[in-house]
Amino acid sequence: MDIKKMLLSHGKKTITLDEIISGLKLGEAGTEKVYTCINDILDKNILEPVKSSGINGNIRYPMYKKYRIAIKDEIDNAVIDAINKLHPMLLKSGYLSVNPSEYQRLKTVVDALNIFFFEAKMGEYISRKERSFEIFGHEKTLDDSSVKSFLRKLKISEKDLRFYDTPEYCFHDYIPIKKDSMTLLICENKDIWFGIRRRMFESGWRCLFGTAIDGVIYGEGNKVSDRTGALVEYLKFMGNPQVRFLYWGDIDREGFDIYRRTKAVNDSLDISLFVPGYRQMMAMLKGKAAEDSPSSKKHGMDFDSVLQCFSADEQVFLKGILEDNKLIPQEIISYTGLKEG
Repeated sequence: MDIKKMLLSHGKKTITLDEIISGLKLGEAGTEKVYTCINDILDKNILEPVKSSGINGNIRYPMYKKYRIAIKDEIDNAVIDAINKLHPMLLKSGYLSVNPSEYQRLKTVVDALNIFFFEAKMGEYISRKERSFEIFGHEKTLDDSSVKSFLRKLKISEKDLRFYDTPEYCFHDYIPIKKDSMTLLICENKDIWFGIRRRMFESGWRCLFGTAIDGVIYGEGNKVSDRTGALVEYLKFMGNPQVRFLYWGDIDREGFDIYRRTKAVNDSLDISLFVPGYRQMMAMLKGKAAEDSPSSKKHGMDFDSVLQCFSADEQVFLKGILEDNKLIPQEIISYTGLKEG
């Protein structure tokens, strides 16, 4: 490969010795041949050694580990004219005007973006892969690290391209009417989630045990707490409304720990326990013995800070459940046991 062409296509201001060897396909050549080639390039004044990078350690054929690319772009007027005719969104950062070789290197990307900005009518947000296919004809182009880097240099954001990243965790939810400000109930277990969803869908409920709710989310046990920012991503997917989350799960060590971890990994959000639901669970247990928890984990874990939202008597009862490793499952409240007021 022509050395000038290789250096121009490198896309960086510096290049390592290994990258030169790879770009010129000198991997099979001996050290002496590589040494000769590097010195020939240095004689042409298109590379300058970065002395702080150090020497390769070979006494007979010493070579610096990194070089500064000193080659000047040979850009004709036609390229400059083409850049000047691009959509203003592609020129706002000034990057292409200062680095015209980048236009040549990424011409297919630039041209596709140019067509998009000139022809696209800014409408609904769509997913990253959907937008990528629309612009480039390939769903993974916007995932490419070099394209992401190029867009950052152009100061073109997700907002400019009007796409969102589909959350890694797409929670099952039911929200009849999405609003700018909402209260959403997270249920640890599927049956109770589905029961509340039925009540909201079939009966038009917008209140549960006297608490107004705008929707219900299935947290899928540990799923809601296992990944940092899962709920933050979920809200971003919805357009970042103002949401107050209420969490409702099993009464046992695991259930309260899921709640605590969910708060910890989404610490910017308003998340609190759905106290009316827990009170109804305790009321349903009266006169019955709590079952043993299937897990003996989290022995000795302190839940005092979690239980502060309950009355003093309730805290005593709940601490007894936790200390004895008992369980009151969320399913103690059946579909027919749900109450609107």
